[in-house]
Amino acid sequence: MKSFGTGETSVTVLKGIDLDVYFGELLLLVGESGGGKTTLLSAIAGILDVDSGDLDVLGASLTKMAPGTRTSFRGRRMGFVFQQFNLLPALTAAENVAIPLLIQGTRRQEAIARGRVMLERVGLGDRTEFLPRNLSGGQQQRVAVARALVNDPQLLVCDEPTAALDGPNGQKIMELIRDVGRVPGRCVIVVTHDNRIFHYADRIEEMEDGKIKERPSDLVMEESRRVHDYTLDPPDEPAPK
Repeated sequence: MKSFGTGETSVTVLKGIDLDVYFGELLLLVGESGGGKTTLLSAIAGILDVDSGDLDVLGASLTKMAPGTRTSFRGRRMGFVFQQFNLLPALTAAENVAIPLLIQGTRRQEAIARGRVMLERVGLGDRTEFLPRNLSGGQQQRVAVARALVNDPQLLVCDEPTAALDGPNGQKIMELIRDVGRVPGRCVIVVTHDNRIFHYADRIEEMEDGKIKERPSDLVMEESRRVHDYTLDPPDEPAPK
């Protein structure tokens, strides 16, 4: 459970959440604004403390960890992709990707070299020395995905990763997250309002009023099927390979 405020102003945002996420899957967490999705994601990522309950992530209890231990655990075993790309404007793409490694004490030369390799994996091998201002929005989000994956995390959490992008670029980013992020030994959680990406999910969970619904609403599932069918057989377009 998680509440904000005190006394009469207290608002309970998370109410008895029971959620299992499995290695090798991409989970979409959907629902209306204010339903608790980002709060839950922040708790899972160890950024936000919960008031009660057990929070086991990657075989460890976050609720029992000291703050410093939790920060180290998060840096070593989790990766993060956000709606805003959060790139440092004075650093090149490779330097931005290298940041998680540098924080962990990796030598600068090695960290940047690994950053370049990861940029190759996300299709930006020819942009490693570009500054963020010289990259498109879709390219900047690719850099952010590369940064999230450079330390080979077991858990990748994404908060509205397509919200700042147009439709085609949003689709490309989700294809990238699916293809590069979802591998054996890693799980991916994506919070989104974007119904255009529902079909990328292995599983969809819907939040409402601080709880996980027993099953996603018919509207959510219908939208998932509709976009999936459209993607498989778009009108007047060749089927994707």
